[in-house]
Amino acid sequence: MSDPTGDAIVAYAKSALGTNYVWGGNSMTGGIDCSGLTQQVYKHFGISIPRVTYNQIGTGASVAMKNLRPGDLVFFDTDAKRSGPDHVGIYIGGGKFIHAPHTGDVVKISSLSDSYYTNRWMGGRRISGVVTSADYDPAATQSTEVKLSKSELAETYGMSYAFFKSQPELMKKLNQAVSGQWTADHFTAELKNTKWWKDNSDSMRQAQVLAKTDPATYQANLSAATAAASKAAVEMGAVLSTKQLQKLAKNMITFQWNEAQVANYMGQYVKFNDDHVLGGQAGAAAQAIEKYSYDNGIPSSDEANKTQAAYLMRGLTSMEKIQDGIRQQAIGAYPAFADQIAAGATVKDVAQPYIQMVADELDLPDTDVDVWHPKVRAAIQSKNSAGAPAAMSLTDFRTALRDDPQWRKTDSAINTTMTAGRQVLSDMGLVR
Repeated sequence: MSDPTGDAIVAYAKSALGTNYVWGGNSMTGGIDCSGLTQQVYKHFGISIPRVTYNQIGTGASVAMKNLRPGDLVFFDTDAKRSGPDHVGIYIGGGKFIHAPHTGDVVKISSLSDSYYTNRWMGGRRISGVVTSADYDPAATQSTEVKLSKSELAETYGMSYAFFKSQPELMKKLNQAVSGQWTADHFTAELKNTKWWKDNSDSMRQAQVLAKTDPATYQANLSAATAAASKAAVEMGAVLSTKQLQKLAKNMITFQWNEAQVANYMGQYVKFNDDHVLGGQAGAAAQAIEKYSYDNGIPSSDEANKTQAAYLMRGLTSMEKIQDGIRQQAIGAYPAFADQIAAGATVKDVAQPYIQMVADELDLPDTDVDVWHPKVRAAIQSKNSAGAPAAMSLTDFRTALRDDPQWRKTDSAINTTMTAGRQVLSDMGLVR
């Protein structure tokens, strides 16, 4: 038998394409592993090589990746737990090789430009007894360099050719890399000096590469971010158009926005509905601000409360700061209770005895009397004889209430008058 050509070796190896991987297998049709494939292919042509990968790498002559020819063996270190070659295939030309990868896979063709194999490359071996086309063509060089295409080299760098095409500056670099067959490290060093690298953050670069390299995953991420943004907007009470929502989702992916940045963006779109009421968290915040102002006897407008709520949602202020501002106004309006208010009590809290007395003396429902009742406000904003702020004593306050014409119409006033009348008549001996 004459020596086989590399093309013949490759052709026979391809007859096993699709055969299931079986660890320890030697059958080109029933099941085979990586070293079993290489051994059986060479055995078919009468060439004997060892059975296992670790021994096969010691057979034949060493050959660099750039000098590979069809029929050469290619070796890789794919097991991080142990050093040395543990996977082998047969080079078929054009930067490709045929192999039996692993359990669950089949004999197939892969590319040396795949970053997985590039990063695990250990070497090539040329087995004696195999001739190549170069041996038959006197004009052919004894060493045929394997050059990776633009597409293959782009994948080696972890990016797609489509991405490079979208960036003229990087496409120029890729053309230089193809010409010089740059390594991944060389290309990365060149990449870091480009305007694109310097003008974009790491997250921005990753997003741009993903959008072109794996558009399906990018769109899935964008859809998930849009759904999350929509839910957050409803919870906050922000009303975003489809375009604004999409912009927010894109920013969340591109800039990896945190919760505070997302809230700041959505806070710009906190809107009133037809009833001029805020919804979601913004609505709850506006109501809380309104109630706190009310309980402290400080007037506030609906518009001002909603504006404060919008600022709160954007993270431009906090509820503590808003309440502190209201407390300072209350201290100015009710200086007699400055210490209590500063300590956290509301004006409603300190005015409660006056509120209750008005309800009791004037026979009013408790719900009709609060800090805003004119008599209550007059009592807690009064001054002493020296002109200093001093709340009216409860005794004086009761007396003042009973001097009011409204008190005389109450059941309490009538009963008090009748009791006093009976006492007078009793003192005169007219009744017992």
